[in-house]
Amino acid sequence: MGQMMHSAAPARYSVDLHVHTSASDGSDSPADVVARARQLGIQVLGITDHDTVAGLDEAIAASRSAGVVVVPGVELSIANQPEQDFVEIHLLGYFVDHSDGALLDALKRAAAARFEQKVTTVRKLQALGFDVPVDEVLAAAGGGVPGRAHIAEVALARNPGRLRDADQFYRDYISAGGLAYTPRRYQITLPEAVELIRKAGGLPILAHPAAYRLVRDPQALVRRVAALGVAGVEGRYTYDKNRPHFGMGVETLAGLIDTYVSLAQSLGLIVTGGSDYHGARKSIEIGEGGLELNEFADLLKEVAK
Repeated sequence: MGQMMHSAAPARYSVDLHVHTSASDGSDSPADVVARARQLGIQVLGITDHDTVAGLDEAIAASRSAGVVVVPGVELSIANQPEQDFVEIHLLGYFVDHSDGALLDALKRAAAARFEQKVTTVRKLQALGFDVPVDEVLAAAGGGVPGRAHIAEVALARNPGRLRDADQFYRDYISAGGLAYTPRRYQITLPEAVELIRKAGGLPILAHPAAYRLVRDPQALVRRVAALGVAGVEGRYTYDKNRPHFGMGVETLAGLIDTYVSLAQSLGLIVTGGSDYHGARKSIEIGEGGLELNEFADLLKEVAK
């Protein structure tokens, strides 16, 4: 249930377009996420699970009685493309037809590759001496495709004293360059992702542009993806205040956000915003990042073009 039992202060933004559910690596069911949004006064909620649209029908059904508008979305993991200086980046697709056959076929293939990758990663961790049972990782995923958060949850619980915190575990073991990192056998490329999202009636948006550790020049990344057909940038995002954001030279979180909003506007790109809520798996609340209602109205005009 994540945070459903907590008291609710009003959200900072009434539109949050980046929220995860238990259909991927969030802790709350789609219906519970919608109920939490209503409790916080959220009026528009973007459900953007990783490489799946499995939670959308439940969320949309729950939204009808909650008085919350659900924007159907997805967050696609994009393949490493060395010729473009890409590490894995994430592309948000908004307003997608989540029954689109081509999109569903690509997501099915991506899910199979993600499952294989995570099981191989667990096996590597076991070889490094970690107590991380595969069945517990799968159970943490609740029948869905396991993600890094599920592996970290089990590893931290079963190996007390070996790890300082989840950040260390991600960095040293399961992120790119880590000791147990496993590349996926199949990932969607950026041109494929843009085409899939657009053909499904959606808008392709670059997620959290300053959060990619291995990108040397995040602003150049924005320019490159714009040239490849990405429609916008997640400008207002809940970046970790305690983590450096590479290549920016910006000292404050507000300055970081302003830099990307200005860059997007200078390139004629759409600006979106969201919290990246994961329930109990991330210390971020729905509505910490997002848009105002008038900004969402402007976004809808772009969708209608």
